[in-house]
Amino acid sequence: MLPTKNKLFLTYYVLKQYSNKENPMNATEVAKKVQEVFELEKAPNRRTIYDHFEDLELISEVYEQTVSFRLVRTPNRKVYIESTISSGEAHLLSDAVATSRFIDLEQSRSLIQKLGVVVGQNLKNFFEPRLHFKATDKKEYNEQLFQNIDVLTEAIKKGKKVTLQYLKYDVNKQLVPSRPDENNGYKKIRPYYLIWQINKYYLMYYYDDSTSPRFMRVDKMRDVTMIDEAVGELKDIPNLSDYTRNQAYMFGGMPEYIRFRCKMYSIGQVIDFFGEDVTIKPIDEEYFQVEVYTSCESIKFWLMQYISSIDQIEPLKLAVEIEEMLEDGLRRNRVKQKETFL
Repeated sequence: MLPTKNKLFLTYYVLKQYSNKENPMNATEVAKKVQEVFELEKAPNRRTIYDHFEDLELISEVYEQTVSFRLVRTPNRKVYIESTISSGEAHLLSDAVATSRFIDLEQSRSLIQKLGVVVGQNLKNFFEPRLHFKATDKKEYNEQLFQNIDVLTEAIKKGKKVTLQYLKYDVNKQLVPSRPDENNGYKKIRPYYLIWQINKYYLMYYYDDSTSPRFMRVDKMRDVTMIDEAVGELKDIPNLSDYTRNQAYMFGGMPEYIRFRCKMYSIGQVIDFFGEDVTIKPIDEEYFQVEVYTSCESIKFWLMQYISSIDQIEPLKLAVEIEEMLEDGLRRNRVKQKETFL
């Protein structure tokens, strides 16, 4: 049986569970529902319920940054509880959780259920069919995922280094040490930034002796531990936001301005990937130039993906590397094609 001494909580619970924009409740309806749900001998009087309405309204206004609800009044003296997260927002977040390939089945169910509680909906049942692939997937998931995020977040806030074991998948889809011959995959790193990119969660970090940033998948970390060693100030990257946002693939490297020419029909792909604030300069009716602040390591595979509509790549070293990779791939695939038909 639920506790009944705190009458304000009882009113909040009833409004949270049974009221919404389409079904507001007046004081009499709330009092009757409180008596019914909590099996009280006597319903609270209307004056008490009105006081609760005022208290809940004040709480939602004064503490709007820390509470997850608003009390809304209607013209006919009814009220309802509205979540600060909309139904659409909760569905968007739940869909991301349901389709993620690094959050396991039970963690996904738990997260979606919590989001449903916030908006007063049973989202878990709605998204259950989309979770089916996780029930049949033989891939090993990392149970320490959310614990790792907590530790990394705290370390970044405090400016401390961490130690961890980095993992990779083997041919059996099991997580194993990425470099077993090097301290069984354990590393000491300087964490600086967590970023969601390409439907994965990444950590931007440095080794003690490295001169350029790298990225590491959070879902492939194990035994993340914060240690009492300062990371030091990040000085090499003047615009961290632009650098992380423009990472086409998460290979790190020092940022610089990359330029290339595109055919006009690929404008949508460029804006979709790099955002509306990407620097674009029209050249003529057929071509436009793009300028992106990122690293050569990050963008080279994206450029190769759209190479049929891209040329005039700068800097020259990047253009040469892409040309060599394309020629090597073409040579090897031509050989394989001939062997296939012999």
